[in-house]
Amino acid sequence: MKYILILITLLSFNFVEAQDKDLIKARTALKGKKWARAQSVAESVVKDDKTAVEFWYIKASAEYEMSQLDKYRGGKVNYFKECAKSAVRARTKDVNDKYYESYEKWMKAITFQNNKEAMAAYAQNSFAKAIQMYKNSYLLTGDTIAYGMLGLSYTKDRQEREGLKILKTVANWNFGAWSAQTCPGTFMREPFEVLSNYYMSKSFYDSALSYTEMGLQVYSSNIILKNNIRLLVNRDLATAAKRGFNSEYLEVINRALNYFPADSAYLLSQNNFYLSKLGTLTRSKPWDEAGMLLTQFYRMKKDAVVKGVVNKADAFLINDSLAFLYQCLDYFLRKNQPGSIAFHFKKWYAAQKKIPAVDEIVMEGLLKSPPNTISRKLISILFSDAREDYPKNKNISQYRLNFFNAWTAKPVKAVETYLQLEMCEALVADFPKDKILPVTRIKLLFQCTDSAIQDENMYAAWRYVNRLEAIDEKTLATLSPSGKTLHELCKRLAEQDFVVRYSKTRIVYQTKNGVKRAATGWDGSSNLCKAGSLPDSTLYKVIDRINYFRQNAGVKQPMALSMDKVKKCQEAAVMFAPLGIFSREPKPETHQCYTRNAAEAAANAQAILEANPAQCVTIFMDDRKSDELINRRSILNPGSQYAGFGSAENNSVFWLLDLAPTADSARYKTHFVAWPNRYCPKMLFMDKWTFSMDAPLQGAEVKVFDETNTEVPTIVFYQPAEQLNHPVLSFRPASELGDKKPGTRWQVKITLKNKKTYQYNVTVI
Repeated sequence: MKYILILITLLSFNFVEAQDKDLIKARTALKGKKWARAQSVAESVVKDDKTAVEFWYIKASAEYEMSQLDKYRGGKVNYFKECAKSAVRARTKDVNDKYYESYEKWMKAITFQNNKEAMAAYAQNSFAKAIQMYKNSYLLTGDTIAYGMLGLSYTKDRQEREGLKILKTVANWNFGAWSAQTCPGTFMREPFEVLSNYYMSKSFYDSALSYTEMGLQVYSSNIILKNNIRLLVNRDLATAAKRGFNSEYLEVINRALNYFPADSAYLLSQNNFYLSKLGTLTRSKPWDEAGMLLTQFYRMKKDAVVKGVVNKADAFLINDSLAFLYQCLDYFLRKNQPGSIAFHFKKWYAAQKKIPAVDEIVMEGLLKSPPNTISRKLISILFSDAREDYPKNKNISQYRLNFFNAWTAKPVKAVETYLQLEMCEALVADFPKDKILPVTRIKLLFQCTDSAIQDENMYAAWRYVNRLEAIDEKTLATLSPSGKTLHELCKRLAEQDFVVRYSKTRIVYQTKNGVKRAATGWDGSSNLCKAGSLPDSTLYKVIDRINYFRQNAGVKQPMALSMDKVKKCQEAAVMFAPLGIFSREPKPETHQCYTRNAAEAAANAQAILEANPAQCVTIFMDDRKSDELINRRSILNPGSQYAGFGSAENNSVFWLLDLAPTADSARYKTHFVAWPNRYCPKMLFMDKWTFSMDAPLQGAEVKVFDETNTEVPTIVFYQPAEQLNHPVLSFRPASELGDKKPGTRWQVKITLKNKKTYQYNVTVI
């Protein structure tokens, strides 16, 4: 046994010695570029000893060089394929990279060539082949691009899980290398693109955003990533907008501008954020927070300009601070926001005069003799602001009176009349003993009403008339302009209002394919359960008609559109359309197009088999089929502030009833709401007349007299308030009312049980 061990040891020493000699031969041949000799020696060794690491390196290196020579190409042996196998063996067995450095140039050359062939396989959709080749390349040199292409090949080969795992790693490597500014040649755009698209398609928006933003850090102009970031930003922006203009909204906008610095939509959204916030903050004082926000706004715009951002659509892209302040002032002047105007003027004026701030002394000096370069609108606002800031300063009050007297001494444009009126109202309070100001005030109210009627601005005209009616009759009769009376003004207003808010709000019918339908512009379909929407033109026609009846009946406050109610009513109209059956409690089992919104509208709104919403308003006012007159009373209810409606092919749904308390409850204890009232077109004399106010109407006596003072037989009905603000008297004068020619007048006299009497005339126009 002892001799056997000695023999084995001797043989081992002989084997190592022989292998050392072979290694010298192989190295010498490789160094001398005798590739075939080096390959032959190395191959003979590894055939007997698979662990001979350096021989595998030599074999791979020699085979690579042979693959590059023409005389070895096209033979039975594919030397490049063999060199790749040998190289993989070498790298696999060289666990500690002991020999790699000496043969690195060949390993990189093999990897480069392998990548080219792998790319060819990838391009030919031979993904399984590409996977194996890219595995080899990555194993040989740890090549990042090879590893990334391996991930792409897996993904293309529908091995998504394995592919995404690799691509995530490569993306993180790329981003880390970019952050450290190392290895720029190893960056790949595809991992970011694939991961971004994948997570977008799966609606995993947080992950999509993460890889999209990482990719754009490395590839700032990548079209795929920029398209994805736009989609992600727009989604986040829509979500943030629902919560209002808050810090989250601004963060999304700034993120968008980071990628699209000159994009008009994002720049204007950024402006809207700051301008809206500034408008809110400057409605009241102090203005410290507004000042900080204004500074931030300017810095944002200045930084963009410095970076070279140019966009003519954004008027606030200004580097100069004085010009920027003037642009803000101009914006709020056009928006007619007095508090914001005063704030920005003071900022601009202080910057222009190079003074710390506009204080009482500066303001008094400015308003003592306002320069002609400042518009009268701005001067009016500055006077109001100064009186609020410095209420004890008598000089400013006197300067305003002096300015007003000089201003009204000369003819002015109609637009300035409105400004004069507001200043006059303030001066009447400042100088209660002045005898000229009340006269001027009434004169201006008449002028403003005339101008509003001429401009077809019925809402403004009614506001001025309401202010005239608030003046007691004796004072009004004494101080009214020569030849003008409130009754004449109201008649002219009623005549024009009928044209503007009734006749011009008509929605015509059109016949298409033998079917007559209202031309509402609705873009939905009840067959597809598509709610669609009505265009703004239709929406405002209908709300104008509602307010025509409302304000001519004596309700001071017009109704506004509630877009939430509009949406719900539109869904209800589509839900009801296929069946034509109305229900307060629809269910998914009974109504194919059921939605929760539609059900809510059905429970609160009124449906009607008429697809023309403008015509519906008139039908509701007539309300001839209802003794309770709930539809007319809903329109004329003083507490109703918001309305909504929707129309489909064959019906309309109106949400008119609003149970809010009236904002001016005291008014209706002494003022009534009636239809017809004062001046009424012939076509709108309904069979049922109504009278309502905040008073005990039960048991009231109603008398109607014709022009000869003859009483007309009248039937009276009383309806309690119930859910509405006030009770109502419904009465039907007999048919002796005749043809109702223009100018015909009736007198209505209401006597309550407490003997209070209300009397008014109704004249046909």
